[in-house]
Amino acid sequence: MLTFRQKIFISYVVVFLVFLTLMFPFSSWMVKNIIFKSMRDRAIELIARIQSAPNNEALIRRLKDQKHIIFFRVSVITDEHKSLYDSHIKRLLGPKFSQEQIIDHPEVLEAFKKGNGYHEEYSDLLGQRFAYMAQAFDFHGKTYVMRTAYPYKYVVELTQYFEIGFLILATVILLLFSLMTWFIINRLTNPIQQIISAVQPYEESENTSLPEIVLPGRSATDEISKLAETLNSLSRKVQKQIGTLTDERNEKSAILESLVEGVIAIDSNYKVLYANSTALKFLELEKEDLVGQDLRHIQDTSTLEILRRSLEEEKAVSDTLKLKNAKGQLYLDIVAAPINKQNNGAVLVMQDKTSHYRILEMRKEFIANASHELKTPITIIRGFAETLHDNPDMPQDLCVEITGKIVRNCKRMTKLIKDLLTLSDIEHIPESRLIECDMHHLVVECCEQLQDAYPDTNIQLVPEESEEFNIIADPYLMEMAVNNLIENAAKYSKGPAHIKIEFTDQGDKIQMTVADKGIGIPAQDLEHIFQRFYTVNKSHSAKLGGSGLGLSLVETIIEKHFGKISVESQVNEGTKFTIILPKIRDNYNYS
Repeated sequence: MLTFRQKIFISYVVVFLVFLTLMFPFSSWMVKNIIFKSMRDRAIELIARIQSAPNNEALIRRLKDQKHIIFFRVSVITDEHKSLYDSHIKRLLGPKFSQEQIIDHPEVLEAFKKGNGYHEEYSDLLGQRFAYMAQAFDFHGKTYVMRTAYPYKYVVELTQYFEIGFLILATVILLLFSLMTWFIINRLTNPIQQIISAVQPYEESENTSLPEIVLPGRSATDEISKLAETLNSLSRKVQKQIGTLTDERNEKSAILESLVEGVIAIDSNYKVLYANSTALKFLELEKEDLVGQDLRHIQDTSTLEILRRSLEEEKAVSDTLKLKNAKGQLYLDIVAAPINKQNNGAVLVMQDKTSHYRILEMRKEFIANASHELKTPITIIRGFAETLHDNPDMPQDLCVEITGKIVRNCKRMTKLIKDLLTLSDIEHIPESRLIECDMHHLVVECCEQLQDAYPDTNIQLVPEESEEFNIIADPYLMEMAVNNLIENAAKYSKGPAHIKIEFTDQGDKIQMTVADKGIGIPAQDLEHIFQRFYTVNKSHSAKLGGSGLGLSLVETIIEKHFGKISVESQVNEGTKFTIILPKIRDNYNYS
C-alpha cells in the first residue's frame, strides 16, 4: 500500500513524463505557427505596398524596389496560375525562365481556394528544404497570390531552441515545486500521523471513547491544532449524540406506529426487519409472526412480485392489493421502494383504500341505476308513441289514455333529470348563494305550496308563530329538502295526511322534526332509504312519479349545511324525520 508521500512523488514523475511526451509535438507546432504568422504578416505588408500598382509591370517594379525588406525568396502568381515574378528563379534559370509557367504548388492552390496556404518541401533548384506560405490578394478585381519561402533549417533550429528552453524551464519548476510540496507534506502529515496514532485504539475497539489528542510544540492557533481540538470536542459530544440518536430512533418508531399506513421493512433476503401496528392489523398477524420471518413464507405472490421488482429495478413500484379479512374485502394501495442503491432491502407501504373503492362501486351502481331509471320511461314513451303511430284510427278515449301515460312518464323523466342535476349542483355550492334564512318562515311557505297540491292535508306547525330559527344556507336547496319530506309524508299516507313539523332551539343548533301517520317504512328498508334510486315499494313509487332520489337529495343537502338527518318509522303507524342544523356560523366552507 503506497503512502501519501509516495503517491505524490509518483504523480510528479508521471506528470513530468507526460510533459516530455507532449512537449516535442507542441514545440514543433508552436514554431511552425510562429513562422507561418511571421511569413503571412510579411507577405501582407508587401501586398499593401504593391497592391496599388496600376498594372503587372508596375507591380514587378515595386517588388524589386522592396528588396531591402524581402527576407528571402518571393513569388507572385497571377489569377491564371502563371508566375508573374520570382525573386530567385529568374536569376538562377536565366533565359529558361518563363512567365507562362503554370504554378501548381500545394500552398498556392490552397491560397487560391482558402485565402492562404502553408506547405513544407525540398527545393531541387535551391538545394534545400523550405517552408512555403502563400497569401491571396485582390489586384484590380483579379485574385493574385504572393508566395514566400523560409529555409526549413531555421525552423528546425528554432524548434530545438524551444524544446531545450521548455525542458530546462520545466525541470527547474518541477524540482522547485517538488521540494516545496515535499516540505509542505512533511509539515502537514506529521501531526496527522500523531492524530491517527491517538485515534487508532478507538478504531480497533480497544477504547470505548476517543482519547484526548495532544500535539506538543504546535501553536493553539495552528490549523492542525484546531483539528485536534475539534476531534477532542467531537469526542466529548459522541456520548451525548448517542443518547440523542436513541431518542430520535424511539421518536421515529413512535411516528411509524401512529401512521394510518402500514409499513414493513425487509432486507435483501426478504427477512422482515420492522412492521408497524397498522401493517400487522392489515395482515391480521402478531408481531412475532411477522418480524424476523421470511416474508415469502407469509405473504401472497403479488406483494412478493412488487418487492422483487423494486429490488431488481432499484426504483419504487406500486400496485393495488385485494385482501380478505374478518370484516370483508380490504383494498390496499401498496408501494415498494428500495432502501438504497446497494440492494440493502426495501420498504413496503400499504394504504387502506377500501372506502375509495367502495365509492367507485357506488358510482358504478349509481350510473347503472340512473341509466335504468331513464331507460324505463323512455321505453314506455317509445312503445306508446309507436302504438299511436301505427294506429292512427285509434278510439279517442284510448288515445287520451295513452297520451296521458306518455305525459306522466315525460314528467317522471324530467323530475329524474332535474334531481340528478341538483345532486351534481349540490357538490359545489357557490358562496354567493349562502345567505341568512329563517327556517320557520321557509317551512311555512313550503306548507302553503303543499296544501295547494294536497288540499285535504292536515299540517301542524310547532311553534305556530315565527321565532328566531335562522341559519346560513342556500334557501332554494333547503326548500327542496323540506318539500321532499312533506310531499313524501302526504303521498305515502292513506287518506288525508296528518303532518306535524316541530322546531326546537338547542343553543347553537336547531332541531326540526317532520312526522306523519302514513304507511311507514319496514325495518329492513330503513338503513337504505337515503341511498340513491332506492325505493321501498317500486310499483307504488312509479305510480306516484318517484325517482328514488328524493331522500338522497335531502340527506346530501343537510350534510352540505353541516347538519344531520335521522329517521324513525313503524309500518302503518308513520314516519318521523329529525334534522339538526347549526345556527349562523362565521366560517362556512362547502367546497
